[in-house]
Amino acid sequence: MSIEASVESPSSPETSGSTITDPVSSLRASVLVLARRLRNQQGVGVGDELSATELAVLGRLSRCGPMTPGQLAKGEHVQPPSMTRIVERLESRGLLAREPHPTDGRQVLVSRTEAAGALVMEYRAVRTAWLARHLEQLDPADQQLIAAALPALQKLAELA
Repeated sequence: MSIEASVESPSSPETSGSTITDPVSSLRASVLVLARRLRNQQGVGVGDELSATELAVLGRLSRCGPMTPGQLAKGEHVQPPSMTRIVERLESRGLLAREPHPTDGRQVLVSRTEAAGALVMEYRAVRTAWLARHLEQLDPADQQLIAAALPALQKLAELA
C-alpha cells in the first residue's frame, strides 16, 4: 500500500468547503507541529539559552561521536561559517572540545564534553516525558497505530 496524494480537482464537489484529503500533506503538517512542540520543551539551567541548532549539534555529537566542523555543517544543513560560530559559542560555554584530526593536520575534530552529555540527556528526558504524557492521552487503539507505524517512520527518517 502506498500513500498517494488524493487531491480532487478544484471543480469537484468533494472539494467544496476545502475538504481536500492529502495524506502526504497531513503527515508533513503533523510531523512539523509535533517536532516544534517537542523542541519547545526546555530543560533547566544552561540549556535554556541554547538555540535549536546548538542543541542539534550536541545531539549529533552524542550520537555520532567526534566530527569535523564541516561534517557538522553538512549534517545540520548549515553553511560552514555558521557552524564555525556555533562551535565557538558551544566551546566557550564548555560544551565542546577541539582536538587535532588524527590524519589531516588542517582539520580539527569537535567532540562534546561531559557537561554537554549531561545536558543532552536532560533534554532527552524532558522531551521523552512530555511525549509520553501526551501519548497516554490517546486511546489504546491510537497508541497501537502509532507503535505499528514506528518502523516505517524510522525508515523514512533515515532516507532524509
